Amino acid sequence: MVSKAHKHPDFSALSQQIDPAWIAHALAVTGKASVRRRRLPAEQVVWLVIALAMYRHQPIPEVVAHLDLVLPDEVNPEIAKSALTQARQRLGEEPLAQLFG
Repeated sequence: MVSKAHKHPDFSALSQQIDPAWIAHALAVTGKASVRRRRLPAEQVVWLVIALAMYRHQPIPEVVAHLDLVLPDEVNPEIAKSALTQARQRLGEEPLAQLFG
């Protein structure tokens, strides 16, 4: 019996194909750029949504941790799953439609 080991996502190929300036532009055009300092800024949420689409069988916290998307916070090093959901809802679909349209 062969066990199916969890492979950690390798996001390097995608991050080489998508220019961070494109993400910044998509966020600016749609008015979704992060104004206030958040642990998970809009730019990072875009990467998260892309990663979740690519690695949909991986647990969300694992994808977030492996991709190091959350800004450090010494008091609360972990981020709640609800914060990830809220960040995705706050972002909405417009920036991704702009980015990939």
